[in-house]
Amino acid sequence: IWIQWVFCYLTDDDCVDFLKRCGESLKPGGLIFIKENTCSEEDFVVDSDDASVTRSVNYLKKIFDRAGLRVVSQEMQDNFPDEIFAVPMIALDVQPST
Repeated sequence: IWIQWVFCYLTDDDCVDFLKRCGESLKPGGLIFIKENTCSEEDFVVDSDDASVTRSVNYLKKIFDRAGLRVVSQEMQDNFPDEIFAVPMIALDVQPST
């Protein structure tokens, strides 16, 4: 499942609910890929002009954990201008049951 520049328009709880449904839909070995703008110093930045929120990678990881997902790979998007938010590409799978 590929999710790109969607979370910036969802609340934290909506992100968790959406990711839970995605995780339940995965076939064995399936992955969820997230590509989102991220901020570096704050947990999140709200832009009231376009009604979006930009979260830090660490904050996103807390959302992933709440949804029962774990990060299996993470890479940064190359060749983006320095003056815009960093854009990681994060691969997730379902956390194993304990």
